[in-house]
Amino acid sequence: MLRIAALCLLMTSCTVSEDMIANKELYCSGLYKGIRSVGRVATEVTTGVAIPDVCDTIDTIVEEDSEGK
Repeated sequence: MLRIAALCLLMTSCTVSEDMIANKELYCSGLYKGIRSVGRVATEVTTGVAIPDVCDTIDTIVEEDSEGK
């Protein structure tokens, strides 16, 4: 069970890099969103910690960045 939790945490990193923003189409494809969703649910069930979806985070960062320019 610990291995599954560790794997889920690796798949659901909270950090959004410039590369992720530049390649949003890849990171936010249906396959990756589904995999991350499973990882986020497993993490929340096992630890009680809710992790936001990286696609939502990218959208927020891009929106804030465009407002600041």
